Amino acid sequence: MRHTARGSAVSAARFDTFGRLVYVNALFIVGTLGTLISPALLESWAALHWSESQLGQVAALELVTLALGSLSGLYWQRRWSWRQVAFVSLVLAIIANLACVILHSFAIVCIARSVAGFAGGFLCAIYSAFLANTRSPGKVIAVTNFIQIGLEALFIFGAATVFQRLGASGLFFLLTALSLVLVPLLSLLPRGWPEGDGGEATVHPVSRRQASIGYMLLLAFVPYIVVQTGVYTFLGEFGRLVAHLSAEQSLHIIGISVVFSSLGSVGAYVLNDRVGFALPIGCAIALTGGMVFAMIFASRSASWFLFHISTLQIAWIALGCYLYSALIHYNNLLVPAATSLSSFGSAFGAGAVGFVLEHGGVTAIPLLTSGAMAMTAMLTIPALIRARRVEKARAPALKLQEQSI
Repeated sequence: MRHTARGSAVSAARFDTFGRLVYVNALFIVGTLGTLISPALLESWAALHWSESQLGQVAALELVTLALGSLSGLYWQRRWSWRQVAFVSLVLAIIANLACVILHSFAIVCIARSVAGFAGGFLCAIYSAFLANTRSPGKVIAVTNFIQIGLEALFIFGAATVFQRLGASGLFFLLTALSLVLVPLLSLLPRGWPEGDGGEATVHPVSRRQASIGYMLLLAFVPYIVVQTGVYTFLGEFGRLVAHLSAEQSLHIIGISVVFSSLGSVGAYVLNDRVGFALPIGCAIALTGGMVFAMIFASRSASWFLFHISTLQIAWIALGCYLYSALIHYNNLLVPAATSLSSFGSAFGAGAVGFVLEHGGVTAIPLLTSGAMAMTAMLTIPALIRARRVEKARAPALKLQEQSI
């Protein structure tokens, strides 16, 4: 589908208002927050004496249903009212989190977190559709990650205090409150995908080469997220096993590391696409793999553990920003699928790392990381380098064409 610069400007003007950007960011962050603070949630269930495999299963269930909810956006993002979808999703999230406050059986918690995952997935799909219609999606992603990291750090760092004052279920009460706050503000959300001349501006013509790159980038999200979510879910456990930290020390250090990890978003925002996508992605992959090894084999004190996990999170956050930016560059309609595949990868990652940790010990984790990062590199770097060369070769001809127009 062809589009004009005028159409692009009209579409972006409908979405790039401050209020809408803030609100859609809030929907996405609240929808995914339960999966982001999984180390703290695992601590809240510690008193129930569940096994590591059970803890991994609960985390995996929420991620699988989040993936399914997000994947559904490929169908309804251009058909249904975003406001109605957001309202139903927020109500479901409120009910699910309240159930976790009141009830504590393993089966009930699994059902509740599955419902919360579906709700969060629908909110992710809204964010993805909104993102596809903004003027600078790469920068929006970086800002979203930066805010997300701040709230994530606040929850994890303050988890011990919340447990003392509100009990083990206090975090779920706070998640409920955040969803409640967003319900009266639904009017800030666009009604749906723009139609007419503005709508045409958001759908880019895609060649076969771009389509193939887009699908390879989609696949690359899976091994990347296996490492990110799987390792992150058990950071508290790693702190106890390799750095000999208490549960409270682990949560405080993880919270501090999350603050430092915001540098990954800042770097992606500042650098943007100035050097293309292949180089930043390659550097982030190498740093992620190296820091997992360092975390396991060189974290002999709290300070070194903090340094390693902070650098690790900086690397994988920058990697996530660039994977999304590259996908939007080549095919913006595939973004909801990326969120879904990321969630499936997260579900597998949480379960896989829990299983490996229980049966193979911490020394087996770097092997899992190496394999996943190698797959991410093979699926992205060669294709992006070739695409960059083609774009540079075509640049002079495109410039002449624009001048003649």
